[in-house]
Amino acid sequence: MKTSLVITTINNLNKNLRHFVNECKINNWDLYIIGDRKTPINSNNKNRFYYNIFQQKKTNFKFAKICPENTYSRKNIGYLLSYLNGNEIIVETDDDNIPKKKFFDAIKLRHKVKKVTNKNWINIYDLFVKQKKDDVWPRGLPLDEIIKKKINITKNKIQKNFFIQQGVSEENPNVDAIFRFSRNRINVKFKNLKISLGNSLSPFNSQNTIWHKSLLPIMYLPVTCTMRCTDIWRSLIVLRIMKINKFEILFFGTTMYQKRNKHDLFKDFIDEVPAYLNNKKIFEILEKTKLKKGKKYLLFNLTKCYNELIKNKIFDPKEKKYLKAWLNDCKKIIK
Repeated sequence: MKTSLVITTINNLNKNLRHFVNECKINNWDLYIIGDRKTPINSNNKNRFYYNIFQQKKTNFKFAKICPENTYSRKNIGYLLSYLNGNEIIVETDDDNIPKKKFFDAIKLRHKVKKVTNKNWINIYDLFVKQKKDDVWPRGLPLDEIIKKKINITKNKIQKNFFIQQGVSEENPNVDAIFRFSRNRINVKFKNLKISLGNSLSPFNSQNTIWHKSLLPIMYLPVTCTMRCTDIWRSLIVLRIMKINKFEILFFGTTMYQKRNKHDLFKDFIDEVPAYLNNKKIFEILEKTKLKKGKKYLLFNLTKCYNELIKNKIFDPKEKKYLKAWLNDCKKIIK
């Protein structure tokens, strides 16, 4: 399956980004590095994988013309470019995640795995940590769900297609600022495990995520929330839409590790506060939202979810403008 990798960055072509460039070339993956106003990469014929703001606006995408500067949501433009250029699989990551060799292995949709049978929130990292003493939770897990609980798993394996696959990144994984404040040093090792989330709930991020092109409409990263919320809130919306279609998400470890870019932890904390306060409320709102079953209703369901969340003051009403542009772009390119 033709595969692409999407990254957004405000950094130069550092050693890690150059590694992605080389490996994508070797493995015949398309690469889309989406820049922002602060990105110092020089755009020239040698860097055809790089799209600066001016090149983004020259595309025919309405979203690219109105997306604000200095926002992680510019990554949406990379998703659209990937689909438009015929990629069946869209992989996304960040510029401070370092791939292991197996990251570039051929991607399969079909897997034979056990699945979680819990019906509510779980700490998916509990299944992946190598040592029980590693008390770690994913960014976006409601804080009152951090307390350890039993995770039930099927005895037998199921075989099915997974249109979303979330890889866990070890060493300095995707955790929240509260976790980081409480640790002097973070060095988490994860098991090489594959498991279906089933009907349970766990946020997933944009750090090492594999999407099938058929789910392009729901890949949308919202604009009018903080950077630390955008991929998490997307995941909650996706979980709801996946549930109505009886699709499941595969979690796997571990094809990446993270050498985290420099962050202001207190700013991260402030940006995460809306998630601490609203993640459970968001899913409760979405559970009450009437959706339609079937992939042909992805755009309809996405619109319904955002309308309800805007009505409940989770998102700013301006989100409708950006969402409308995204929906128009999707309708234009989806075959």
